[in-house]
Amino acid sequence: MTTGSILVVGGYGEVGRRLAVQLEATQSGRVVVAGRHPERAGGVRARRIDADDAASIERALEGVGVVVACVRQREPQLLRAAVRRGIAYTSIAPPWMPWPEIEPLREQARRTGARVVLAAGLEPGITSVLVRAAADRLGQVDAIETALLLGLGDAYGADSMAFILEEVGQPYSIVIDGQVQTVNAFERSQRVAFPAPVGLRRAYTMPFTDQRYYSATLGAKTAVARIALDPPWLASVLSALLAVGLRRLLLRGGARGAVHGLVEKLRGRYSDRDHFALVVDVRGGGRMIRSTLVGRQQAEATATGASAVTEALWWREVDTPGVWLAEQIIAPAPFLTRLAAQGLVPVTEELSVVPPSAGVARAARDHLSRMA
Repeated sequence: MTTGSILVVGGYGEVGRRLAVQLEATQSGRVVVAGRHPERAGGVRARRIDADDAASIERALEGVGVVVACVRQREPQLLRAAVRRGIAYTSIAPPWMPWPEIEPLREQARRTGARVVLAAGLEPGITSVLVRAAADRLGQVDAIETALLLGLGDAYGADSMAFILEEVGQPYSIVIDGQVQTVNAFERSQRVAFPAPVGLRRAYTMPFTDQRYYSATLGAKTAVARIALDPPWLASVLSALLAVGLRRLLLRGGARGAVHGLVEKLRGRYSDRDHFALVVDVRGGGRMIRSTLVGRQQAEATATGASAVTEALWWREVDTPGVWLAEQIIAPAPFLTRLAAQGLVPVTEELSVVPPSAGVARAARDHLSRMA
């Protein structure tokens, strides 16, 4: 067991407050909510922290055993401070760090005793552990394809919306058949069969962090993550607008306020669209494992995934110092048990024949041939 308190940074946001409630139910009296405005914590234990101010971070980390970051950070100062102090750490909004750049931080964590799981939540997080569970069954991993559906009527924090508006403007890299390719968000798409009541939807490329590490952590030769939106027309309109100039405006910082405002107006009209759904396909050795999950209120599911990782750190199920991705270090069985206690039960099946719709590499080759 870890000693000290559990510091939930951003603990009064959409995800953070839900996470604090879940952790308090199992770790009564140990949870401390932190942020720039501790008066918003609603009567629970709170302290002030500014994740962009090194001195503020150092003060806030006194007496802390586990940190859970629920805020986006310009620089990973909070992560680096936790590693220096030997504190356990995880985050629902991890900054992207190229794999070679993680190694020095990993070495420092080994010296200080810090135990870091870089990403927790829904995607990455729950998806990562489902991939790990499938990899354990298959024995090898050739390709990983994930798809996340989000409903417009759901509750999203400011950081979540900022992530989408920032990331859709930036090109990023994926691996297909062992080759690195540069893509954009909402640039390529394919139809994905989500679990009921969602059904078949078109899902678009999206720079979720986990796909950018699977080749290093699990040896995947193909790793692609996609996003679908509900109502379906929203994703197709967004994809078209990005293709004709919106991407350039967002990249320069323009139009973000207008897009955010439009989304907020539409949310009221689609308040009943708060489903989320996951499809995780892992292929290896001619076999395929598919895991699916469907529910309501993605913020609650994100909190549940983060809570399960935090519990693994607190109870030292993750006991080896270092910097890890969830698929490397989180044991699937206790993680899935914690999800089930919150009503999230993924359905997993082995498919004897890989359906054509799951052929990420085939779809990518077809796309490239059409562009040639």
